[in-house]
Amino acid sequence: MELLMTVFHAVALVVPVVTLLVLWYRRKGIEIDHIFLFSTGFIFYLVLSYTLAKSSFFSVYVGSPSYPVWKASYDLVTQETWAWYLASLVFLYCAFIAGSWLAVRRSSSSVRVRNPIDPVATNIFFAITMGFIAVFGYQLRDHFFWSYQKSTQISVFSSFVAASILLISVTACVVIYRYHSGKSLRRSLLHPAVASYGVVAILLLSMGGRVIVVSSLLMIVIFYSVYVHRLRLSTSIAFFVFLVILSHIVILWRMGFASEILNPKQYYNVRGLEIALFSENFNVSYSLMDFLAKYPIPLIRFPLILFSNFIGLMPSFIFPDKSAWILDVSSIGYTIGSPSGGFNAYVSLMVNFGIIGSSLFLFGLSYFLQRLRQYQSTIAIAMYVLLSGWLAAMFFRDFGQTVIKQMFQFSVLMPLALLVLSRIITNKRKHSVLV
Repeated sequence: MELLMTVFHAVALVVPVVTLLVLWYRRKGIEIDHIFLFSTGFIFYLVLSYTLAKSSFFSVYVGSPSYPVWKASYDLVTQETWAWYLASLVFLYCAFIAGSWLAVRRSSSSVRVRNPIDPVATNIFFAITMGFIAVFGYQLRDHFFWSYQKSTQISVFSSFVAASILLISVTACVVIYRYHSGKSLRRSLLHPAVASYGVVAILLLSMGGRVIVVSSLLMIVIFYSVYVHRLRLSTSIAFFVFLVILSHIVILWRMGFASEILNPKQYYNVRGLEIALFSENFNVSYSLMDFLAKYPIPLIRFPLILFSNFIGLMPSFIFPDKSAWILDVSSIGYTIGSPSGGFNAYVSLMVNFGIIGSSLFLFGLSYFLQRLRQYQSTIAIAMYVLLSGWLAAMFFRDFGQTVIKQMFQFSVLMPLALLVLSRIITNKRKHSVLV
């Protein structure tokens, strides 16, 4: 069994790396696309959870209040369960890659579509979004640059975060529309929406919201590397080092060590950076260890939890009792702890879909993203950039919330709503000209 675990572990680690190397060689440059970001999150949150636990690296967090419970759960996971886990990882990753491969086989060429977005519509969306930001930001005015724990306890905090994510979506649509209309990338970025999000990003970071800001930075790189110019290896490495340092700075702020941010020793101490970086992995892996220690890995399930959470998108004045219809893992017989925040995507996939269902879901997601990438229109590009941007981190640490809110509501419904409004404005303009 130990040999089997070693083989599956090696395959789960090597296959994503080889996939990225092959794509780099074939494209003669690096594209930070959906395959790159899914592979990165897959290795960091799923494969390294086993690697670091097996190597006892997580023992550096022995002082954490949740470590004793984490260690107890880890010790209860059998070798057979680990073998099934690692084998299923290989199967799920191959399913994701197969989705993109099939989409390319069916249509490898780009499809140019008429640009139907009206600038008046983007300005309306931007104005409405800034109204939300102003209202919620005003209520939080005395709480910015507090510690993370204090910020998240304020009721309006989640509303401000939602408005910030909406601003990310609007900004992406604005910039892509301007670039797709013939403006240079530099001129496309010269819009109030970009400057406004820059301010909002600083406010989010002041409250510890590093994952959302990092995801938004990834969206910029996705758009540039996929649609403008591929990146060199040195540029890609420099960017990800920057993200690691940015995350480290925010972690220091969240932990109340703001005075250490300007200490240069924080940034050339590799061991310190490793501990800070993999603390995210440790915190999210708690739910994985608890799940593997208590429950068998299901082959197939119906996603009752995920579907029930779509009810949360309905306005409360239409469905005032919607919370009573929203299920969680305890509603279907699971008791899984996650005391440090973040809920491992593998656990969410298994309790919603099982191994077979998860493979179909990931295959479909990858197929959709690859097909979306081939359509050269503002809406298609915006949806692709937004959806891919959430894949690297949010998808793997908060699957349900990310799929429903960040991906479906803000990355699919919002651009489609912009498209509908654009067509309404265009049709009225044509009608007024004819009259």
